[in-house]
Amino acid sequence: MKDYIRRSVKFIVYIVIIFVVFLVIIPLFVEGKPATESFRKMLGDQRFIIMMALLFAYGLVYPLIAFTKIQRHLNSSFAENREVFVKAFESLNYIKESETKDKLVYRKKSHFTRFTQWYEDRIVIKTGDNPVTMSGMRKPLTRLDKSIDFLLSKSTE
Repeated sequence: MKDYIRRSVKFIVYIVIIFVVFLVIIPLFVEGKPATESFRKMLGDQRFIIMMALLFAYGLVYPLIAFTKIQRHLNSSFAENREVFVKAFESLNYIKESETKDKLVYRKKSHFTRFTQWYEDRIVIKTGDNPVTMSGMRKPLTRLDKSIDFLLSKSTE
């Protein structure tokens, strides 16, 4: 729940920053209009209020859409397939952030990529039992799962 709230707040802040740049700063430099004048006009327009409400609602739903968990079934233990996971993460430019007895945490190497993803690029692997549970952003997690699948099938050949 804590992750959900943090991610929602980050996304809503991101939307607010975009609105401030495009609706306050750019008109100030291009047209020379003060921000208060253009902001009063926007608040008087019902379409703007509806759009802001929809974007706020989307900000609340976004973490449910963008983040997921995948269960990866292995034919043996995680310890025996650890190298496959390490190779998959290395091929996708991830580095290990932390490791405990039953959990691994990886993040992107690139600081720019981490910044553009608002530092929500972590992939957590719970290695306690089979199936292994991986959680993180949907698109990179799906890529990682396909990479692991490919490496596992390649190692059995």
